[in-house]
Amino acid sequence: MLARAARRGREPARSLVNAVAHMISLLPTEAIRRLAALRAHGTSGAAAGRPRGALDVAEASARVLARWGGELCGLLNAMTRGELTALALQLGVPAAPRAPALRQALWDRGAALERGDAEVPPVVQPRPIVLGGHLVIQAPPRGLYPPSLRWPRPVPAPRPPAPPPGEPDTLDELLAAADRAIGVRLGARGRDKGAWGVRAAQLLGIVERNEREPDWRGDVEVKTVAIARDASGWWRVVEDPAIAMAGEPALAKLARTLWLARCDVEASATDATIVSWYLLDWDPGIARLTRRDLHDRPKGPAGSAARGLYLHKRFFADAGLLATLNGDARGAGANRGAPA
Repeated sequence: MLARAARRGREPARSLVNAVAHMISLLPTEAIRRLAALRAHGTSGAAAGRPRGALDVAEASARVLARWGGELCGLLNAMTRGELTALALQLGVPAAPRAPALRQALWDRGAALERGDAEVPPVVQPRPIVLGGHLVIQAPPRGLYPPSLRWPRPVPAPRPPAPPPGEPDTLDELLAAADRAIGVRLGARGRDKGAWGVRAAQLLGIVERNEREPDWRGDVEVKTVAIARDASGWWRVVEDPAIAMAGEPALAKLARTLWLARCDVEASATDATIVSWYLLDWDPGIARLTRRDLHDRPKGPAGSAARGLYLHKRFFADAGLLATLNGDARGAGANRGAPA
């Protein structure tokens, strides 16, 4: 865990203990075999290998270590509450009534084992947050976003719409329009799932052309992404956003994307508002994440044969958007971009 974080932050670090290897050694045999038999995301049954009953403990432990050796969060997320409780007992970690709290406490113990007495900055060993009961590492922001006085960002106060008189001529003008859109109530959506996205684009002065190229001057694609407060208090992405219809050049449209984070402002979901924005440029890392998380599924009313391309929710943790909403643990929510 620590060594991989060090590579990401380009800072040297020496791991005294591999927390995953140590925790695997303390798990009951049946738990190790169960974890070894779990499929990785996107693999088939054949790719998973032999069933757990056919593995001896050494083989099962090696398989678990190979999969999660540098990902303590992944290991803890895959464990059941009973397995977490047993591991906590072995490590002397105080018991917690719920699995999310156990995962967080065990991550803290594993992080302490790895850093030993060393002073380790957050950029090397970022602390995860809890979303949906699981540990999530928020990658640092990679693009522009508006500042915030509080983290996580609050739901903005209502603001009257102030769209530009015409389509923005420059990127700075486009981002200024995005600033003015924060807090604007989008009104009732109706049955059209895309209505809020259209209204958000109108607030930026974007003319809806339904073209295969990016929305703003063929350079910036504007997309809304639905967010909501998790039970833990952090913002999370609640659904995979639609990117394009199957067969359209989705990767080309995502070369530069202005993401508008949108949340419901009433429990009945009859109104919504823009919470923030995030301008994300294409680079090799974003290209890898996009190819990993872009998937197709049916799009349209029941019975429709149309298929659309969607981006998996996990993309937004790894691409830095969540950190622009919750604060960046590596830099205490450092901001870039114009104030809202």
